[in-house]
Amino acid sequence: AVVSTQSTGESSVYVNIKQCDYLVDLDLGVESPLEPRYNTKSGWTSVKSYPFLNAAKSKTIARAFYIPSYSKKHVKFGTYHLLKRTRLIKQQEEERERLIKLQKYQEAKRIKQQHENDEL
Repeated sequence: AVVSTQSTGESSVYVNIKQCDYLVDLDLGVESPLEPRYNTKSGWTSVKSYPFLNAAKSKTIARAFYIPSYSKKHVKFGTYHLLKRTRLIKQQEEERERLIKLQKYQEAKRIKQQHENDEL
């Protein structure tokens, strides 16, 4: 295991985005070439999202203590998104449809056999 004591990313643990079916994306409202906002890109669908306190844009006292009127104005949030690749969703829908057709076919076959047995 690679451990970074500098609070920086370790390039050896990253994979190519093309290999990913799921992705956790932190959206702080700012995009850069190294940190795209994947939740706004085509090809990805948000499965779940949660607010995340944006410490860089929030006042220290408002982060440390909840003060009703003050905190609402001075605490800023980003959003964590669990994203699923769109093609994966399409594949799962196609598989579900295929299974439904198979179940209907098997049920029709069972009913036909039962009907034929009843006639004998």
